[in-house]
This record gives sequence, C-alpha cells and structure tokens, in this order.
Amino acid sequence: MMTNLDELKGPRYANVKDRNDIIAGIAAGRKIQFVTYALPDIMEHQLDFVIAAILKKFQKSHLQSTVYTCVKELVINATRANARQAWFHEKQIDVSNPDISSQHTEQIKAEISEDWIQKYGSLARDAGYMVSIDFEYDTDGMRIWIWNEVNLNSLDEKRIRERFKEGMAYEDIVSFYMEKGDQSQGEGMGLVMNLLLLKGEGIEPALLRIGRREGRTMARLEVPFVEQFISVRGPNPHGYDHEAVGMRLDYRDNNA
Repeated sequence: MMTNLDELKGPRYANVKDRNDIIAGIAAGRKIQFVTYALPDIMEHQLDFVIAAILKKFQKSHLQSTVYTCVKELVINATRANARQAWFHEKQIDVSNPDISSQHTEQIKAEISEDWIQKYGSLARDAGYMVSIDFEYDTDGMRIWIWNEVNLNSLDEKRIRERFKEGMAYEDIVSFYMEKGDQSQGEGMGLVMNLLLLKGEGIEPALLRIGRREGRTMARLEVPFVEQFISVRGPNPHGYDHEAVGMRLDYRDNNA
C-alpha cells in the first residue's frame, strides 16, 4: 500500500531544494540520483528528505532514522575517501602500494580536522572526485548505492571485513556498548553501529555491502519492504541491473 506525499510539502521540509520536483519524481517511481563532493547541511537535508519521501510512499516511515543514519555514514566515508585521495595527490604519494598508503593514512588521522576536511574536500572537487548517491525503489524495497572515485585498496577492504565480522558478533547496540565502552568511537565503529541499527529494525545486516567495482568504491544498502524482497546478490547470479536515472540532482556547486 502506498500513501500520498503531499504532507511532505509542509514547513518541516520548507528549505529542501527541488522539493516539489523530488516529490513528483518519487510519486512517479523515478530513480533519484544526487551528485556531490561533500556533505554540507544542504546535502544532509536533501538526503533526509528523499529517504523520508520514499519510506512514506510505502508506509515505512518507522525506518527513517536507521536508514538515514546508515546512508549519512556511508556518504561521509565516501567524501572523506575522495579528500584523502586529494591529499595523496598533493603529496605525490603512490597510492597503488597499499603499505605506503596505509602508513600515510595514519598521518592523515593525526592531521584531520574541520579545516583539513574543507581544504582537501575542495581539492577533491577541483580534481573531479565526486560522490553519487542513487535511490532505486519499488513496492518490494529500496536500494541505495553510494559511489566514490577511489578504488578500495586491499588493506581497507580487509578492515571493512573485520568490522563486518565484529558487528555480526553483537546482538544489539546495548551489548556492544557494554563491551566496547570508550572504544565505540574508534575508526570503523560507524560501520559496526550501522550493522547493529539494521539488526534492531529486523533488516539482515548482509544487505549492507561495501566493495570495489569498476575501479571505484561502492557501498550499497538494501531495505526490504516485503518478506519476498530479493537482494541483488541472489537468486539472480548475474546481479541486479540498474534502472535508468529518472532524476539527476547535481549539488556540486553548493559545496564551495
């Protein structure tokens, strides 16, 4: 069952750009794509609104907080990966060697700040390192794809697998905090928290995936609306074919 989206035109979302166009696009079932270089307030509002509209259309608004939190974390990671790539380029560091890039990643961790993010986010924008966020949905569920221009190296891929394994070891956020305490804010803990949030909503954590594809890094979150939802990972062994983009919203000029 679907619902009317007109109430999204109220004051809560008054500052959302292209609001009426987005509502019309979602009502028509069109795929939505955002293109950005960073995650300023305007992009947070846009993401929040699109997620709210899609979930409301299919009467799944109770998933709003979890889905938005997960997507925001994935987009932050994507924009920071691009900024890190810009830092490597400025320092003329060979990122094809995982050992070398790993050593310098530790240096980035020591340097990172709001000023660092602003500087290298701008350099990433100048270099054309963009992030795209695609929303595909139907009555069975929603798929959200986050792409950045950096090819995930083997060490980062290993860390991600370790975080997935760690997240799967806990039943809920309470048990995680009870054991981890102050460590819960460490590197990669956002991914663990996302997995636990999904568990809390009854969403299979394996529906959140991060990996390499076509020389870029891809993160994908699938959100079932019905029990018979079929993931892109099966049963079709060839995977899922993207729909044609129905609405492309480019916010790169708002990231200055």
